[in-house]
Amino acid sequence: MSDPRVTRATGRPYAAYAFDFDGTLADTADVNLGAVHASLAAHGITVPLAWVAANPVFTAPQLRRRLRIHPDALPEHTFVEAARAYWLSHTDLIRPIPAAAARAAADHAALAVVSANYADIVRHALSVIRLDDLPWTVVGREDVPRTKSAPDPYLHAAVLLGAHPGECLAHEDTDEGVTAASAAGMDVIDIRPRPWQ
Repeated sequence: MSDPRVTRATGRPYAAYAFDFDGTLADTADVNLGAVHASLAAHGITVPLAWVAANPVFTAPQLRRRLRIHPDALPEHTFVEAARAYWLSHTDLIRPIPAAAARAAADHAALAVVSANYADIVRHALSVIRLDDLPWTVVGREDVPRTKSAPDPYLHAAVLLGAHPGECLAHEDTDEGVTAASAAGMDVIDIRPRPWQ
């Protein structure tokens, strides 16, 4: 059996491993949906939580388009501020996902979390799921001009880690994340379960 630490392109060990956060290292679905719901309510926008779950968009511009409301009704900065406040006060809703791959990778390579969430949220959540003892480099949505599915977050992580993208292995759980890491030139493991063919 081949060694999963070895790059397909070079036959050498990976220099770095990059992990998505939401859905890859932690199950944050409940807290993310709750944060959007609470932030909308704080802006006087009443929708059922079931609507938020059925329309999983997490930025003010996406929500304004979906709800067909004027930008003044849901400004980006106040939407983020209210969502962050909810998120940080409801971290009991976060569930860790088994992270054996991250701990094994830390033994021989550099580590990054590459997230479409904000870096301070990710760092706080790493402590909640007890992975903050690992030497993470964190790339959040505020660190790059374009977030996933653009390659920018993964390219930025490679620079910070001092590794060529082709020497990095990414772990992802969404189409946008897989596209971003692949476009950056990284090998990618899609952690989503696949049915037997």
